[in-house]
Amino acid sequence: MVLRITVINVGYGDAILFQLPDGYTMLLDGGSALPQEFQDDPYRIPAADYLDAMGITHLDAVVISHIHEDHVCGLEPVFKKISVGKLFVPYPVAPFLTGHELQAGADAPRSVPLYTAALNAYRRLLLDAVAHNIPVQQIQVGDTVQAAPDLRFRVLAPKPSSIDRYMALVEKAYSTSGDVTGLLRQLDASSNRTSLLLRIKTGGIVFLAAADSCPGQWDETPDFLLENANVLKLPHHGQRDSISEHFMRDMPLSYVITTASSDRRYNSANEEVYRTIMAWHPEGDAPKFLFSDERSYPPYFSQPEGFQAITLEVDSGIMTPGFMRIPQNTEKGEKR
Repeated sequence: MVLRITVINVGYGDAILFQLPDGYTMLLDGGSALPQEFQDDPYRIPAADYLDAMGITHLDAVVISHIHEDHVCGLEPVFKKISVGKLFVPYPVAPFLTGHELQAGADAPRSVPLYTAALNAYRRLLLDAVAHNIPVQQIQVGDTVQAAPDLRFRVLAPKPSSIDRYMALVEKAYSTSGDVTGLLRQLDASSNRTSLLLRIKTGGIVFLAAADSCPGQWDETPDFLLENANVLKLPHHGQRDSISEHFMRDMPLSYVITTASSDRRYNSANEEVYRTIMAWHPEGDAPKFLFSDERSYPPYFSQPEGFQAITLEVDSGIMTPGFMRIPQNTEKGEKR
């Protein structure tokens, strides 16, 4: 088996699986747990169901990029079905363990109860990890983790000041006896600024996993740590704030991956983003665009048969894309 990177089609959200030839597995985020994200769509699939269909019963590591519903909540079913060796998180652990379930007021904007569900799910995941003796490690800017002999990642963001401000709000919310809706609104609005930006080196490539960490937050990141990325998972689902000429123009990108839903809600998978990236590269040297939940996005992408996941198989630095379809009434997926 060669190295395989799999972007699961969880609709609007992130769930990225790394599988090494020696059997090491790492999952970065887990997508959404909202039933409506998967209803009436034959190709979107919850992360836990995809892993089950692939016969994966153990993950050596799970990384949580930040607290939002479309990144965190799909991990709870994963933890119920699959054993986990280690959990990496961007926040100090103790304040969440001593916290409690929170609830937004009935008049809160829709994003706030979704954020609150993610915050509560994140806390439950930490409690579950502690209860099952799963090591939980906070990772911060400058940390380098040698997760496996051929998988190393370095944390490039978030800024420590962003984590400090965020955690001050978290602790205030847990210590407030009255309505916490205002604090939850602030936490929801600031959570993307706490998102991990990971430089993952594996199989002879550099994979830049941005989750919702947008370039506007990268001003303290040394340019040399960004300039040789071969694969970019676009930040913030390809919304307009996902690109920066300063950081991205000279990246030797082979693939740009967007984890947006095909309805392109919130102005995600924004066409201006792809036109701009194309304009940065000489004709014939532009990266290939991959979309986790599109069947056709002319002129950038076409896969009319549909799929439950995109795979990138990496052998000696050579990347080969593929599309996984899970036949009905079978336990294993097949590659098309």
